[in-house]
Amino acid sequence: MDKNKIKETIFNKVEDFDYNEALKNIRGKITKPNILVCGGTGVGKSSLINYIFGEEVAQVGHAVPVTQEISCYSSEESSVVLFDTIGYEVSDEQQKTFYENVINFVETENKKSAIEEHIHLVWYCISSSNKRITTMDLTALERLSKITKVCVVFTQADGAMPEELNELQTVLRSEMPNLDNFIVSTDERISNEKLDWSKLVQWSLDNLDSSLKFGFAQAIAKELDIKKEQAEAIINRYVVAAGAAVATPLPMTDSAALIAIQTTMATHIFNYWGIDKASDKAKELFINVVVANIGKMISKSLLKLIPGIGTVAAIALNGSIATSFTYAFGRALNEVCYYLAQKVAKGEDIDLESALNMETLMKMVEKYYKK
Repeated sequence: MDKNKIKETIFNKVEDFDYNEALKNIRGKITKPNILVCGGTGVGKSSLINYIFGEEVAQVGHAVPVTQEISCYSSEESSVVLFDTIGYEVSDEQQKTFYENVINFVETENKKSAIEEHIHLVWYCISSSNKRITTMDLTALERLSKITKVCVVFTQADGAMPEELNELQTVLRSEMPNLDNFIVSTDERISNEKLDWSKLVQWSLDNLDSSLKFGFAQAIAKELDIKKEQAEAIINRYVVAAGAAVATPLPMTDSAALIAIQTTMATHIFNYWGIDKASDKAKELFINVVVANIGKMISKSLLKLIPGIGTVAAIALNGSIATSFTYAFGRALNEVCYYLAQKVAKGEDIDLESALNMETLMKMVEKYYKK
């Protein structure tokens, strides 16, 4: 079998890839974490949600009231489920009733046998500009911390002086020393280095079960270095599958299983980074650019890496080559998507087709293949 015939065979198999079906299966396997964002009126809950998950997250899913105090935001497109408290008017009695009902809701949900229905995290928001932690806050935090994982988010840090922020943290630590807290602000005048956004995201990941980490990581729109690191789990999963696919040597012309694994991985990485939502032409670009490139890349890489491939009738795919290429291709796509996500986060337009050109991808594949 000559080189051209091998390339043609690989490319034809890749062209048959069903992008929509693969995307449907990938989304169906995500276990979504449930996050309750709790706090009074005007404490900056929406700004917190929009910063971490993107401004569209609450608008994509229709708000469904689950209690008088709580609305749920969920959609097929989002990989997290958000429960947002509506807040309360300032009075001791109303505040007490509000928190009693919120705590009862969390307690009821977390008694259910289905883990996916639990409230997995609570972000308890206290506005730094209010410059105080109330007795009711401390009571609610103590009760919630006995039910699920809770942290305090001191929002609107731009409304307080550094010494006032330190005092808030000191008071909280003295009352609840084991409760983590984070200082945040969406005011662009404050350097991110002085804020705890990345720490809040990392705390959330650390306090989720392994089955829920992926859904959370996929949903985040900022702190992209953390998101990029979590994508390694996706790549490793397909590397293992690629190794298993060629555990028994199979002819190059019958290597559809390996090609399907690598193309599905590409779909998975795209979905993880939200690339399929970044442009109306994402599907078309995926089919025309990624699917076409993977056929060329597989044939080019294997022709280069296996001496004499064009001079024999059938070549057995080596497990080491299959896993190394899958890993390198996954890392290359992850780098490209990371770059594109950074541009999206800055509000810049992206050129998906240009970023995924053959020359760029091959350079990256070769870079990671050597490792």
